[in-house]
Amino acid sequence: MNSKYVLVDAIEYQNFESVKEMDETVRQFNAKISKAHYETLNVLKQYACKVIGVSHLKIETIAKRLNKSVRSIHRHLKYLKDNGFITVANTSRKKTGGKGANFYIISTVEQQKNKENKKMSYRKVSYREAAKNNGQKQSQKALEHIKIKKQTMYSLKLLTTMFSSTTRNSKRIRKKLRSKRIENIKQAEFINRAVPEEFYMRFKPFFTEKQLKALYKTAMNSLKFFDLDEEEKLEAVIYGMECLVKALKRYHNGKGEPIYNIYAYINRTVLHIGGKSDLEGDIYAYTDAAAFRKLTSS
Repeated sequence: MNSKYVLVDAIEYQNFESVKEMDETVRQFNAKISKAHYETLNVLKQYACKVIGVSHLKIETIAKRLNKSVRSIHRHLKYLKDNGFITVANTSRKKTGGKGANFYIISTVEQQKNKENKKMSYRKVSYREAAKNNGQKQSQKALEHIKIKKQTMYSLKLLTTMFSSTTRNSKRIRKKLRSKRIENIKQAEFINRAVPEEFYMRFKPFFTEKQLKALYKTAMNSLKFFDLDEEEKLEAVIYGMECLVKALKRYHNGKGEPIYNIYAYINRTVLHIGGKSDLEGDIYAYTDAAAFRKLTSS
């Protein structure tokens, strides 16, 4: 574009009578904007002296001057325009191969304030509209929330009922199983592993488990010096135990002397039996305590 036409077109946008007035305005704007925006505005001011307050620049030129990207300068100019610090006017003529540079008109303080007030008014109106719409949406959301809450409460109540029922049933089952276990414990019986089963089952009715263990241990210790196998030892112990029971029977039926020490009795009986290769006569000859003492003392 011919510089003559540029000057003619630019004059109609002039807002200031002097460079000093423009500088003072830009100085006041500096207090309201960031450093980056001020740098862009300052470049516009520097190129706005021929027609005071109106610069005719390409964005690429501003970017090169400030050593910034074209994209950044686009953003800066948009901010300055949107907030009333400048006005942008497109040139009416075009260069061959593309669009010419725009006019960037620096606003007066009053113009900037008017733009700011309009923007604030628009924001207030927008806010009222948004608040109104938001109020309607909130009412709808409240109704939906109440509906969902009712459904949730019903579901929770149903779940609580089902859970309570399940819990009660579970407790009853656990209580029943526990009672059954306790009953099984009360009736528990195990094979005595301290003495042979044959010995245990035969003499269990007459002695406690503790007595049976001690009697069996005493009898086996009495036989350890004899050359007998396990079967012969068991036979001798059982025979000795039968003699002990017979002796106790005689005493309790009033036909014999008391047995003062059952362990000494089984010891002496088994010792005597273990030393004999054959038992002759009455197999219960040792069941008479008096005859036993006489026999074993000889």
